[in-house]
Amino acid sequence: MILHLISEQAWSQLAPGQPYAPESLQTEGFIHCTAGDALLIEVANTVYRSHPGEFLVLDIDETKVAAEVRWEAPAHPAEIAAESTGEASVPPEAAAEYGLPDAVAASEPAPTAATFPHIYGPLNREAVVGIRRAVRASDGKFIGIEPIGNIDAGLNLKTPSQLAGELVDATGEFSEALARFKDHVEARMDEMDKEIKGRLGD
Repeated sequence: MILHLISEQAWSQLAPGQPYAPESLQTEGFIHCTAGDALLIEVANTVYRSHPGEFLVLDIDETKVAAEVRWEAPAHPAEIAAESTGEASVPPEAAAEYGLPDAVAASEPAPTAATFPHIYGPLNREAVVGIRRAVRASDGKFIGIEPIGNIDAGLNLKTPSQLAGELVDATGEFSEALARFKDHVEARMDEMDKEIKGRLGD
């Protein structure tokens, strides 16, 4: 299982079933992924802690990914280093993958063969076998990952407010349709009443 972090807003904007193709496909040629919850949380705090909003974790079955998946040496633009929180908790794997300065890496030596999963093409939705929510503290720090129930990964996750809004819209549409049907029935009843009275008059 490999993991990918995405903002809830970005995920909700995808059409159901549409392959996921983030900007990194154009700028770097692949989609960044991570192996393991602990490393993903460290990466999230290093790169996205200052970014507002909710984030989701895509659980990806590597064997179902249509595009090529390569486990390769770290690669990422050096400017990511400027977004570092400066905390010393970033493991050497994350420091290597995201080009962070040595000062923010953990004290233990970096592994000699650290590799990371990179998806070289759009991510087909069938490969997303689960979606979890990244839990954040009030200061924006990522502190864990929690399940969000049974959802079809091929469909977009919607927030309770979005679902409530859709329910209100659907209720309004149903009420309008019911009113139109009532008007139609009443008009038809009036016509039938006139026809019957006309026949009785004859």
